[in-house]
Amino acid sequence: VCVCVSDLLSSLGQNPIHDEGAVLFADILKVNKSITWLSLSDSDIGAVGARALAEALRVNTTLRELHLTFRNIGGDEGAVALAETLKVNTTLTLLK
Repeated sequence: VCVCVSDLLSSLGQNPIHDEGAVLFADILKVNKSITWLSLSDSDIGAVGARALAEALRVNTTLRELHLTFRNIGGDEGAVALAETLKVNTTLTLLK
């Protein structure tokens, strides 16, 4: 199943969801059983949103691809949180 913003809020690319939107998506990813691809590229996510997504990815076993390109993900703090998650998440095959 591919979910992108036009198709059910999945590819929120180029839609500034900010930290608040990223936190909501993180809550969805914690219980997700069907979304395998999500694009939040160019969504202006900061450190709070990146940390929330990282926390969700620690328990998510369905998402295979997460696109966060073209925008700040909270600088080093967000990047480190996401990188640390990759140590425990074995299902995510693409994070860009």
